[in-house]
Amino acid sequence: MPECTCNKCGWVHMAVTRKSAEEQVTEFNTFYASLSFDEQMQFYRGSCSSIKSYERCFFCGQTEGDFRKAKDRDCPVGCTIQPTIWEG
Repeated sequence: MPECTCNKCGWVHMAVTRKSAEEQVTEFNTFYASLSFDEQMQFYRGSCSSIKSYERCFFCGQTEGDFRKAKDRDCPVGCTIQPTIWEG
């Protein structure tokens, strides 16, 4: 999948399919459940994963669907980008 850019704020994301996002959430939550309470709190602040985190722009909160394919200069080399659902 290509990178996608939020049309509201310009933040670039790694585009993933809904199916892929759901699989990633399930995989993480299985791992998370195997941790002790102290490990959950120390490393993940007591939060499991949710599909909701994939349905919006990480930076401004714009909802799923309001993205476009990223252009070459949208994201400088070396930047960290978060996944979002976009099947554009």
